[in-house]
Amino acid sequence: MQLNQARIEDAIVREVADKLIGEEDLYARVRTAVETRIDRLFKESADAQIAAAIDAAIRQGFEREYCRVNSFGQRDGDPTTIRRELEKMIAGYWNEKVGRDGKPTSSTYSTSMTRAEWMMTQLVANDFKDDMQQHVVNLGGALKDKLRAELHGTVNRLLSEVFHVNSAEDQAMKSPGRTCIDPKQTGPA
Repeated sequence: MQLNQARIEDAIVREVADKLIGEEDLYARVRTAVETRIDRLFKESADAQIAAAIDAAIRQGFEREYCRVNSFGQRDGDPTTIRRELEKMIAGYWNEKVGRDGKPTSSTYSTSMTRAEWMMTQLVANDFKDDMQQHVVNLGGALKDKLRAELHGTVNRLLSEVFHVNSAEDQAMKSPGRTCIDPKQTGPA
């Protein structure tokens, strides 16, 4: 007896297919999983294509040439693009003359600079002010510490001259000095 492998495989596939189709619950779960995956793949693909189309439309919109027109509908100037006009506006903003307060000025008598120069001056001034303020605080702290040490030494010296007693603090500091009370003075010195 000869076994036909192709017929056996076909029978197994037919039986598995019949079982899958015959069992409603399994069929419904498989169908739901397949539909969910198709929806997810479609959404990812559609979102990517929509984003690419929007990006291309915006890029083309910035590069498309147009001509300005006056109030009568007549052409006014050379053709331009939105990108070129934005570049002019940005350059104009930073190159505009401003006063000390950063507001636009047309005065030729007062000191004026470009907005870019004014902005850089403000940034540098703020950094310098912060650095100087910190430096002053550091100097003040060092001066306070040195003054405190000097005053402490002076007060200790004065107290030792007035009170000729070897106190506990004197002993702890191992301060040289007199260890007894001066004898009474007799008569004029």
